[in-house]
Amino acid sequence: MDQLLFNRPVPGYAQYRGPVDGLYMCGSSTHPGGGVMAAPGANAAREILSDLKRPNTVPENFGDD
Repeated sequence: MDQLLFNRPVPGYAQYRGPVDGLYMCGSSTHPGGGVMAAPGANAAREILSDLKRPNTVPENFGDD
């Protein structure tokens, strides 16, 4: 339970933001997990763009089968 969904990588630091302002996490230990799908990086990029108040330029469903 401690590694499911909103608790990845640790409780309190979900949604790709780290404990330091401006530090974002996008590795395999973040939701939705590892693999070669690049979803954690794309999700982190969306959060960064949102924090910078920039438009989302990350393609939706890019490469999803």
